[in-house]
Amino acid sequence: MKLGYLGDEGLREIIVIGHRGAAGHAPENTMKSFRVAWQMGVDMIETDVWSTSDGYLVCMHDRELSRTTDGVGNVDETTLDVLFNLDAGCGEKVPLLEEVLRFARGRFGVNIELKATGIEEAAVNLVIETDMLDQVIFSSFNHPSLGIIRALNDDAVTAVLVSTEIDQLAKYAGNLHANAVNPLFWLVTEELVKSSHEAGLKVYPWSINDEELITEQLMMGVDGVITDLPQLAVDAVDDFIMKKHVHDKW
Repeated sequence: MKLGYLGDEGLREIIVIGHRGAAGHAPENTMKSFRVAWQMGVDMIETDVWSTSDGYLVCMHDRELSRTTDGVGNVDETTLDVLFNLDAGCGEKVPLLEEVLRFARGRFGVNIELKATGIEEAAVNLVIETDMLDQVIFSSFNHPSLGIIRALNDDAVTAVLVSTEIDQLAKYAGNLHANAVNPLFWLVTEELVKSSHEAGLKVYPWSINDEELITEQLMMGVDGVITDLPQLAVDAVDDFIMKKHVHDKW
């Protein structure tokens, strides 16, 4: 890319990021969900990452197992062998982050949301080992983790996840040496986008599953959208880009 998400040749100038893969179409954070998102034409997928009790990085949103699998207990207190015997929906297994990265390489980018502290170094090392550093964004609600990521590797791309309003978000993200902000979509304003762009930050709101709302975000100048419904978002973004180019031409 540096990072395909920055709009290099072959990628949309405004990217579509599949939330937990294609969470609106397949069991979230499973290989099936990531394959469906890719087939729908996403530029990137977003996945949540925990460590198992024996140190393997796996893709799952909740710490507790019961919502998305037929297991009980906490993912970080469970071994990989036990996790691999759980059903994550439609017969799917909880995937290793390494499996996702190897599938994504050369196909689409990966937004890795770190759900726990203490896994930053393992995540960076794995991304480097799989030759995916230029196709990955590291994001987190635990913002000190982003500073750790950048200290580990200055080429790592980071995004500040926010669900509530933060005063002077662009300045705040800049102080963390982040590359992007990922705000809850209703926090996005034209002023936020403008100040972020002036600070050299990309803006990727989450999670937008309505065509009209996606278009509203695009009109404000966001650099991509995170969605559970990749096909809807791909169609909306492609339509917006086409109309924009026609307008600019005339």
